[in-house]
Amino acid sequence: MDLSIAIFINKLGAGTFLDTATKFISSYLFLIALWMALIIAILFFDKKNRKTLLITILIAIALHFLISEGFFKILLATFFKLRVRPYLAHPDLITALGTNSTDSSFPSNHMSSTVSILTVFVYFYKKYWIVWTSAVLFTILMAFSRTHNGMHYPTDILAGIALGIVYGTIAIKSQKLL
Repeated sequence: MDLSIAIFINKLGAGTFLDTATKFISSYLFLIALWMALIIAILFFDKKNRKTLLITILIAIALHFLISEGFFKILLATFFKLRVRPYLAHPDLITALGTNSTDSSFPSNHMSSTVSILTVFVYFYKKYWIVWTSAVLFTILMAFSRTHNGMHYPTDILAGIALGIVYGTIAIKSQKLL
């Protein structure tokens, strides 16, 4: 079922503007620019919470790098054969778009890093519907893009989302203790 969904999403709108859009949304340059824009906005517009918010984001990202990157992608790879990305495992069925990563497909690092930061933003700005609505929509867009680009199976995406929520929540709880 995981493969069938990945194939369907990968073929959906193939060869159209959708390919360009999903490559752009998944690009590291776009993500870095987006996060930097949000951090700059915090620095200018939220003088009351900026220090706490920035530290919380740093904790969430540190957890992402330690667990998603360090544990899942590096440490486990020394002991186990990890999940091959869909475009590599099924080159006859899935077309790769964008940057062709060759590390483990599981979990989606794009999703865990994105959702960890968005979890922190939603917590700090929960009274603003535009923040949580944008967070949900961007999460859906990123999830679709990573699957459409042939980089992940749906379960990789779901694991990345779950881990991102955990990282963001731990960061928020740790800030409350400081």
